[in-house]
Amino acid sequence: MNNLKIIISIILALFIVGCDQTGDTARTSATQKSAEDTSLERVTDAGVIYWGADVIGGIPYVYEDPDNPGSYIGFEMDIMKALANRIGVKQKLVIKAWDTLVPELQKGSFDLAMNGLEDTEDRRGMVLFSDPYYIYSQQITVRKDTDGVNSVNDLKGKKVATLSGTAAEDLLREIPEIEVSINPEIIYSYQDLVDGKVEAVVLDTPIAAAYGASNPKLKNTGETFGEGSYVMGFRKKDNALRNAVNDALIEIKNNGELGAIYKKWGLMDANQSKAGVK
Repeated sequence: MNNLKIIISIILALFIVGCDQTGDTARTSATQKSAEDTSLERVTDAGVIYWGADVIGGIPYVYEDPDNPGSYIGFEMDIMKALANRIGVKQKLVIKAWDTLVPELQKGSFDLAMNGLEDTEDRRGMVLFSDPYYIYSQQITVRKDTDGVNSVNDLKGKKVATLSGTAAEDLLREIPEIEVSINPEIIYSYQDLVDGKVEAVVLDTPIAAAYGASNPKLKNTGETFGEGSYVMGFRKKDNALRNAVNDALIEIKNNGELGAIYKKWGLMDANQSKAGVK
């Protein structure tokens, strides 16, 4: 009996040691993982945060200032300046084509992507997202003399242009009766509509306001649909930087700075309260 008690005691002791070692390993692994995330330190040490965006057809997001060639303006430029100021660094725009922003981010061309980047399931598998900073929806644009197009169902049997890699493309492709025409830049879709190559364009409301409503040959039509949110994209391992940007974003939402930016660019509406914008 005594021998049995000794054996049981030895087994229990080994089990406890093993559990402690497993716990130590897990804690060490978590600590190492945290230590490996130097993304915020990388930015603060450099004193600059690099962000990627496409400026071709970039109104009102970010685009070349017509009065000051070589410099860039837009509501996202204003947001990025406000965020960088909160983090205590400068901001630097890195210009890349729209449909290359995610792969360029992944390979380290810049610290974050912000360019009307829509929160989609596919992108969630590739990058980290910030909190939403703008609520958008989809808008149909047609030629001025077009009648009878007031909803997405009215686009069936028609050729419709949009920007590649957008939520609008995903929505249009869900309707097989719509012939989808994809362009790599915003301006080509609206030019194709003016030229009669397509019968409509579907894109986010800020884009439609800038390129549809402002063009005397075009008009925005019908109720908007397909509501979604704009987010900033980060590399999967860059949690620390994403969290710092989220903290800064909360600050400029709460103090009214973000709302003031949207009012300046004519983008403030009731939907923005859903993103916490005051």
